[in-house]
Amino acid sequence: MNPIDMLAEAARIYPAWWQAHGSQPVTVVALAEPVRAAVDPDSRGRQFIAVKLCMLDGVRAAGFVLARRKSVGKWSPARYLLNRVEASGEADQCTASPQIRIAPTAADPARMIHAELEAARRALERAARQMAALYPEVLRIDAARDAAIAAQERGGT
Repeated sequence: MNPIDMLAEAARIYPAWWQAHGSQPVTVVALAEPVRAAVDPDSRGRQFIAVKLCMLDGVRAAGFVLARRKSVGKWSPARYLLNRVEASGEADQCTASPQIRIAPTAADPARMIHAELEAARRALERAARQMAALYPEVLRIDAARDAAIAAQERGGT
């Protein structure tokens, strides 16, 4: 799901969720019918809803953010919690949007994902530099192998 569709889904689901459950942690099975209908309009089932809610974990839209509390054991279900996103202070006239603060119970997975992606990008750049440094040696080995094969074929015929 692309980010724009994800935000549109969240903006459609979160108000119904807030009206039905408020900031109470809820399992997928315990979701109110209006929320289930908003998440799964085609009635695909509990697992579809669970997957969609996992995808919306940490997504901010319509003044809310959804947080997922992982299950404690292997068989206990995850719980989902909808928090309000509050503006901290008044918006500066020079900025386009106000500063946003998330309630302490919800982690910001977007920042964690960004940090992980940045670390992966740096690792890939290091690997690319190492490969570029080894490339002349690879070409020399290939040329030596081709010469050895050609010499063997000339001697064998």
